[in-house]
Amino acid sequence: MTKSSDRDELLGDVAEMYYQEGKTQSEISNTIGVTRSAISRMLTEARQKGIVEIHVHRPLQYQPDIQEKLIEKFNLQSASVIKWSGSDDYKNLRHKLGQAAAYALNERIKSDIIIGVAWGTTVQATIEAFDERKLTNTRVVQLTGVLGSTRHPYSGQTLVESLASKLNGEGIYLNTPFMVEKEDTAKILMNDQSVREAISLARQCDIALLGVGSTKPEYFSLLKGQHITQAEFTRLLEAQAVGDVSGHYFDISGNLVDVDFHKRLVGITKDDLLNIPIRLAVAGNAEKAEAILGAVCGGFINNLVTDHITAARVLEIAKTHCD
Repeated sequence: MTKSSDRDELLGDVAEMYYQEGKTQSEISNTIGVTRSAISRMLTEARQKGIVEIHVHRPLQYQPDIQEKLIEKFNLQSASVIKWSGSDDYKNLRHKLGQAAAYALNERIKSDIIIGVAWGTTVQATIEAFDERKLTNTRVVQLTGVLGSTRHPYSGQTLVESLASKLNGEGIYLNTPFMVEKEDTAKILMNDQSVREAISLARQCDIALLGVGSTKPEYFSLLKGQHITQAEFTRLLEAQAVGDVSGHYFDISGNLVDVDFHKRLVGITKDDLLNIPIRLAVAGNAEKAEAILGAVCGGFINNLVTDHITAARVLEIAKTHCD
């Protein structure tokens, strides 16, 4: 064993005694025969080397006043608005939104239901935060096709598999591309028996767990992942699309934009989506405010989980849109 590994073993022993066994630094110093100040330095070194990782699990704080404003303004079934400092990076915000959305989803889930799942990083954060529940006769269905040939942790297939496992349920997969090059190809795929069966079940969903996408270049995952061309992206912008839910792009007032993009999608239609009783979306970051506004104005979602900075921005821009 090297001197480096010997040192790390010692740091691990000291960290376990201090953090797990609850011993004081003085007690540890007496045990291993070094000074108390040396123990303090070793604990600092253990954190710096990643031997010790400290996580602060602060309870989520909600903003009831803003929640009520959102519900009243957009006729939502519910709104969960968490307090956010605005100084955290988006990764931390996404984690908190996932916790809040997992709680909201847990309140609505029971045995003998069908849950539809889209794709995206906030949906991923929600399912990661969701605790296991052993339900019966619960099915989780993929609402849209697959993005590209690579399996991502935020892809529909991965998320369906994960949530179905946590619910002791059955996963129903849509084994087809999210979008194809030609409208005729999309029609052929939609007529395939396995696809028809998955779509038929998606239409029977009791709950849909959704994200809200933005067309701002820095957040537009389809373009960043090269799933659409620059020319297709330009057409979306020319049609004044601000965002999407499950691939259905809309303007800031919630109207579906007129682009051939929609005719080449493989998944549930807009009408199918709007017929799902509970459409729970998790989305945050003020840069997505226009997209969230379009989603609620168009009825694409009727339950929202977001942060208070984003919610305030949505309410502000709603004064001139979505009346």
